[in-house]
Amino acid sequence: MSSAPVPQLELLIPWDLPTEQILSAADQLRIGRALQGLLQALRAEDIAACEQLEQALADLGEIESAPATVDSTKTALRQPQVEDFDRYFEAVHVQTLDPAGCLIRSLILTYQRALQLWLAGEFDTDQIATQKQGFISYSQLLLRVFQLPNYESE
Repeated sequence: MSSAPVPQLELLIPWDLPTEQILSAADQLRIGRALQGLLQALRAEDIAACEQLEQALADLGEIESAPATVDSTKTALRQPQVEDFDRYFEAVHVQTLDPAGCLIRSLILTYQRALQLWLAGEFDTDQIATQKQGFISYSQLLLRVFQLPNYESE
């Protein structure tokens, strides 16, 4: 039995993260649907959440990106330290014309991997609840950054 390759976590360069971004109507629909799917998955039972995460990724669609060349880290970290971090977490820093899609995809994949770990092991339910709340808060922050409605708060 062969398993599908695990998608690599793609991260935007931190100083390229948007603090506010106006989306086109099509992107509002695509990004909004994926974020709402993630929020629903965060509130669902774990098995149902797995299916909802797959749907959220499908709603988001493919995100084209290219590895970013980071000559300067703009932090106290040196380039080899950043590369060690990326290797350890199986992540790659990228550039993309779709930063919103890239952010949402990374968030969905991160929650998906956390959920897989929780289902495969014994984890403290309070810690899981705290981590889920962190994902919810970050999702709600992105709704605000992209000026999208939050249907859960209405």
